[in-house]
Amino acid sequence: MKMDIDQLQAQLSAEFGGPALAAWPTKPGQRLRPHKGGDGGAKQAQEQEAKRQARIDAATQSINNIFAGSGRDAMYDDQKQAVYDINKQEIDKQYSDAERANRFGLARSGLLGGSAAIDSNAELTDNMDKGLMKAVGLGDAAASDLKNQDEQARQSLISLAQSGIDTGTAQTMALRQLNANAQAAQGAAQGATIGNLFSNMSKAYLTRQLLNGSNTGANTGSQWYGVSAPQQTYAGSTS
Repeated sequence: MKMDIDQLQAQLSAEFGGPALAAWPTKPGQRLRPHKGGDGGAKQAQEQEAKRQARIDAATQSINNIFAGSGRDAMYDDQKQAVYDINKQEIDKQYSDAERANRFGLARSGLLGGSAAIDSNAELTDNMDKGLMKAVGLGDAAASDLKNQDEQARQSLISLAQSGIDTGTAQTMALRQLNANAQAAQGAAQGATIGNLFSNMSKAYLTRQLLNGSNTGANTGSQWYGVSAPQQTYAGSTS
C-alpha cells in the first residue's frame, strides 16, 4: 500500500515515540512547533491497525462459514459409501466367479459334496468377509482423506487472509477449493479398489487336495474313486 508523507511520518512517530516529526525544529534556534498529530501519530496508526485486523477477521470468518456450512459432513459420508459400494460390487463379482470355478473344479474332480467342497466353500466365504472388511476400511480412509484435504485448504486460506485479502476474494477462493477437493475425491473413489481377493484360491485348494489324495494312494496302494489322479511317471520306487 502506497503511503503519503503524513502517513509515513505518523507511522515513524508511532514506532519511535515522541512528538510528530513535523513538530521538530528544522533550523538552529527553533523550538518544537505545535503540530497536528502531536501524539506521535499513534492514534492514526492504531486506527489503521484496527481496520486491518477487522478485514482479517471478516475474511477469516467468511472462510470458516463456507467450510462449516457447505454440507461437507454429508459429502464425507457420501464418499465413504461410494468407495464401499464400488468395492462391494467388485467383491460380489469376484466371489461369484471364484465360487463357480470352485464348484466346476470340484465336480470335475469328483469331490463335489465331500469335505473338500465344504472346506473350499468355507475358504471362499472367509475371503469374501475379509474383502468386505477391507472395503469398509477403504471407505473410511477415503472420507478421512477428503476431510483432511478440506482442513488443509481452510488453514491455507486463513493464512492468506492474514495478508489482507478482502472478504469477497476469500469467499471465492474457498468455494473453488471445496469444489476442487470434491472433484479429486470422485477420482480417488474409482481408484480405491480391493484388488484380487481370491487369486485363484479354488484352483490352488483343489491342487492341494489332489496332491494329498495322490500321496495317500501311493502309500496305501489304494485306487482313486471318482477322482482323476494326476498323470505321474516314476523311474523307480518312491520313498
